Amino acid sequence: MWTRRSALASTLPTVLWPTVNSEAMSREQAQKFTAYREAIQLYFANESVENIARQTGVSRYKFARMAQKCLQVAPDGRIYGFRALIPYIRTSPYERRAELKGKRQHQQGGQAGALGAVLARFPDIEDELVKCIKQDSKLKRIPEFKLRAKDLHRLFIQCLKMKGVSESEWPFNTQYLGLRTIQKYMIYVLNENFTKSVMSREGPTAKAHMNVGTGHAPFLSFEEPYDAVEIDAYRIDAHLTVAFQTPEGTETEVLLDRLWLIAAVDRASTAIIGYDVVYRSEVTSDNILKVIRDAVTKRWQPMAFTVPFHYPPEGGLPSGVIPEAYGAVWNLLLLDGALAHLSHAVHDRVRKQLGFVISWGAPGHFERRPNVERTFRRIADDIFKRLPSTTGSNPYNGRAPDGEAKALRHKIRADEAEQILEVYVAQHNVTPCEGISYLTPLGYIRHFLDNQRSGFVLRTLPEASKQETHMFSVTEEVTVRGGVKDGRRPYIQLDRVHYTSPVLVELGNLIGEKLLVEIDEDDMRQIRAYLKNGAELGFLVAKGRWSTTKHSRRTRKAINSLMSKRILVISEFDDPVRVYLSYLSTQHQQHSTSPLPRKQATNATRVAKESNLPLKIVRSPGEQGENAIVTDRFLIPTSNRRSLMDKEPPTLRMVKNRR
Repeated sequence: MWTRRSALASTLPTVLWPTVNSEAMSREQAQKFTAYREAIQLYFANESVENIARQTGVSRYKFARMAQKCLQVAPDGRIYGFRALIPYIRTSPYERRAELKGKRQHQQGGQAGALGAVLARFPDIEDELVKCIKQDSKLKRIPEFKLRAKDLHRLFIQCLKMKGVSESEWPFNTQYLGLRTIQKYMIYVLNENFTKSVMSREGPTAKAHMNVGTGHAPFLSFEEPYDAVEIDAYRIDAHLTVAFQTPEGTETEVLLDRLWLIAAVDRASTAIIGYDVVYRSEVTSDNILKVIRDAVTKRWQPMAFTVPFHYPPEGGLPSGVIPEAYGAVWNLLLLDGALAHLSHAVHDRVRKQLGFVISWGAPGHFERRPNVERTFRRIADDIFKRLPSTTGSNPYNGRAPDGEAKALRHKIRADEAEQILEVYVAQHNVTPCEGISYLTPLGYIRHFLDNQRSGFVLRTLPEASKQETHMFSVTEEVTVRGGVKDGRRPYIQLDRVHYTSPVLVELGNLIGEKLLVEIDEDDMRQIRAYLKNGAELGFLVAKGRWSTTKHSRRTRKAINSLMSKRILVISEFDDPVRVYLSYLSTQHQQHSTSPLPRKQATNATRVAKESNLPLKIVRSPGEQGENAIVTDRFLIPTSNRRSLMDKEPPTLRMVKNRR
């Protein structure tokens, strides 16, 4: 039994109770609340009931009931306190006590609390409804992924019929059979169990938002520049084209696959310190390594624009605008969990050389990298979603009709989109940001560098490492081949290509020995060799035309794959990269409306950019004429090659054995 004495012994002092701001009330309500609050303060100060009633004018018979309401637990987990004294406030749910009377179908009103009365009459129905709404797997009652209100209403009606509720009772005597009431009840239960409702019913975006806005300080806090850097990839929301030269000397537009943008954003300053546009259908570890290498070792320089663009004053990347930021290395790298398949290359090759910590987040939890995600959203909204060829966020949101045709008609080229992106990045780094007290990202970095009292020290690479062109190179062990008996000078083989040097060809004693080679996978024309004891042997150059044109290791493997399938036939007089680019620039479909397929054009553009070669359409085999060597699946142009034969070699498969 509740007593005043027991309440005084176990209750917090009234000074610690939740308070109320009476300015939001009317004058009459404020006066009444003030009297109630003074009465309760005196009541819990153990004043006599007669004195309290005389001083405040509140009836003595209300004190015990008011005190009990103040000590009730509120939905926020605390006691109501003085909040329970607000005039006309309800501290407990409404309970209907009057009997439900008959009602005409279209009659309004008179049914307040009807659902509560029915659930009080049949408690097991409420338990069943709550189980279905929560969809708790432990309760083994999950009818579907995301229960709808009308499905819950159908279950509710079935339960009432099983209980024998007559057709003249609620909800059968209403027009919609209580559907609106069930909808409100479902919303109430979901809000009562907010976290569980989101985790069991909503998608990954809503679940990720549950980790932010909790009111608690984050476990990791980054306040200094280059303390942490976020890297992520964004698939550009637009159709883009590239210009190919035709055999007639004109230009034609070819659609590309949707490209990717990789960006490295500083966590504290929100500055973009490096980015790259990827001409591939998917991002690889090579692209991640390139962004990291450019952010650390590449000094930013203004781009030569082909369109009338201008950089904002003092705009650019930190490595080119702030001298101290050139060669700067961060302490923590935050990567997307979706890029976990790239972790081996990044972890083994980058972390060991730069010495930072890598944090791999769970897939779908974009809240761990808020700055880079926000940057991508702004780039999409300000640039690519404004293009007439935009693909929108998804097929049902913002996609432009006939985007591919408009990209070709308006010549929305990828190289010009890169120039727009370059100006936007420079503008971003000099735009004041509210999150850093309206400083610009570059100004935020300068503040820490200029403020000697802050104790900020920027970790940078040594000058020798800044000039290192083979950073993040791969080291492999190879065997020196050759032999005196065959007269073959010493060489090594890497990816089906021979490498040697004037020094190695004279070291016959190394035949059969192991060498360590340092491979720059962006330029496979030469590699650096070391003896087993670590002594440098010098650079080894690829034999033949493999040393002519710059190419990556991925391009080398693609060429080797086509050669093994006999799709490409390359002689010692041919430049393999040029032949491969010609293969990618050849239209294999005779009746296609596009000069090249999108994937083929994207690969050709990537090879042309890395080898600095022009893009030219090559005629199909039926249009080449006599000046071409015909293979089963590809033509090798002979206009720029030297051949030891003055005529076409015979096709072996057409030669028949005769007795």
